[in-house]
Amino acid sequence: MEPQAREQRPEGFPGQRLVVVPPAIVVAAGRRPVTRDLCITHIGTFAAAAGHFVERPHGTSQHILIACISGAGDCEMGDRKWKVGAGDLLFLPPRERHVYRANPFSPWMIFWIHFRGAQAGDHLANLGVSSTRPVVPVDDPGVLLDAFEDTIRHANHGFGEAALTGLSTAFARLLGLAKVHQVAVGSRSRNAENRLLKVLAMMREDVARPWTLEELARQANLSPPHFTALCRRQTGMPPLSLLIRLRLQRAMDLLQRGNHNVAEAARAVGYEDPFYFSRLFKKHIGLTPSSCMHGP
Repeated sequence: MEPQAREQRPEGFPGQRLVVVPPAIVVAAGRRPVTRDLCITHIGTFAAAAGHFVERPHGTSQHILIACISGAGDCEMGDRKWKVGAGDLLFLPPRERHVYRANPFSPWMIFWIHFRGAQAGDHLANLGVSSTRPVVPVDDPGVLLDAFEDTIRHANHGFGEAALTGLSTAFARLLGLAKVHQVAVGSRSRNAENRLLKVLAMMREDVARPWTLEELARQANLSPPHFTALCRRQTGMPPLSLLIRLRLQRAMDLLQRGNHNVAEAARAVGYEDPFYFSRLFKKHIGLTPSSCMHGP
């Protein structure tokens, strides 16, 4: 993050990934074909970023894309404020004050990209982005999440010319997919989505509860198939898989704080069998619960 940013817990969340392209590499990329047209400078993702808050009084020197996959947040820019929900892409222009934060009751899962380049403005114009219309809704955020994974994969290959070219072209494809899946502003009904967000907030508040698909769907006043399809479209996973993820994230937080042992953390998130919990934790998190105790 840039030094002029005054940020309160901008990072350090479970499941976080972050890649920063060194400034000298960015300067060199600005002289080459393809990368001079569209160049990523920072790329990352947060999963369920509770407490995420960023304020930059003078903005940044790059454009910023924040893609909300699930949950919700909001953004202030100038004297206006925008709500950001699942399936929304938020674009922030360079050198303009902004504030953005996760919703405290249903914190967002986001991926974000800082970028620059001679054709950056053309890509934004193609999406109809402006300082008064910074939010672009899409009908299938899962497609963009897949495109993001393809993009960040190139960042893991180092910062050679080939890797940076792959990074730029993959990002251009992501922006193209945003256009393909863009829906007209005001045309998308938020009713079912809002009900989904409320249910997700209920799940997050009471992860230990033995939720069933039928109960979750009933809380949202939707049929189980409709609820499942909506949840999968907005979060990239079915409801009960999302519940497992929420439980394990809560358990990781409890373990890192050091107030719970493995068995206690397991019970706190709804698992009476600590051995089953440990296997599940290892499978989804990639670490043993005991290795997460007393801090990351």
